[in-house]
Amino acid sequence: MNEDTLKTYRKQSVSRQAIINRVNIGTPEKVPQVILSVSPCRSGTTIMLRVFGSVGVESHFQELKNVLRWQLQGDDKCWSLPQKPGGIIYLKETLGPYWEEEACFNPLNVLLEAGLPPEKLQVLIIGRAPLRTWASWYSWWPTLRTLEKFILAYKTTEMIRQQAARQGIPTTILVYETLRDHGAETVIKKLFNRLEVPFSHFAVQGWRELPPFGSPNSNIVFPKEPPIFCGMSHMHEVPRKSRKLVYFSREKNIPGLRKEDVKTILAEGLPEIYEKWRAACENDLNIEIGKDRDWDHYGPHGHLKSGHSKSESQTNSDFAHHAN
Repeated sequence: MNEDTLKTYRKQSVSRQAIINRVNIGTPEKVPQVILSVSPCRSGTTIMLRVFGSVGVESHFQELKNVLRWQLQGDDKCWSLPQKPGGIIYLKETLGPYWEEEACFNPLNVLLEAGLPPEKLQVLIIGRAPLRTWASWYSWWPTLRTLEKFILAYKTTEMIRQQAARQGIPTTILVYETLRDHGAETVIKKLFNRLEVPFSHFAVQGWRELPPFGSPNSNIVFPKEPPIFCGMSHMHEVPRKSRKLVYFSREKNIPGLRKEDVKTILAEGLPEIYEKWRAACENDLNIEIGKDRDWDHYGPHGHLKSGHSKSESQTNSDFAHHAN
């Protein structure tokens, strides 16, 4: 989406109540257990639709943000939570990237205020090291002024984590770098055990044997999006073609980031937020995760240190990236 298209994206302001009014939770006794995944865009979360869908968990792509997006476009779309007594539904929601309403969107509030019983809800916060997340944002939207939205999305994700903890809603933290330090089967087994989701090896491999990503039998559900998003399916190309769950780095892009952006990210406290997530993930999954070393490239004011230009080994080890 370019700058000219973006100008036509937001046709009206949207209140939280307008979103809540268009979400139908259904009958309490028929409501399934809901795993609500919240993260900034570009955190490696689209692939998690395959991870959950492969074990029979109906997995939905941004249903709540999609209601917001239709409202921003001046149109009306509603969403109803599938009624599956005793079942599990996975809802992936990401924050950002185009407008402030997307970056500060709170899907937890929407579900609770629409009437989802808190005892039917778990929150899964998925985070990625901030410079790698921003490198992915910038690679997709280099001409858009999205840094402020990125920072807001990161901070809002942390705010939602804190809110869930205050309200006593079971919360799990998964940082993407766990897949860097451990095998996918180890990570997902631990995650599913905590979430009480049955594990199968298809959660992490053998995906060519499964129905195509997003097909009717894949347990992956994409909503009808506003026309402005038509032609953007390439953002899901990597998850669509993936044969198994693997870690993809953005390390090679970090030295090329603008020093002003790096300085702002540092000043806004995003490294501290990520460190909270990393430590919480270690505790939640009983697993060790290396600290974020990306900041070793930079001095205290966000300036790139000498000798930290992009290396050939970094380039060769960084293959692709997951969609938002």
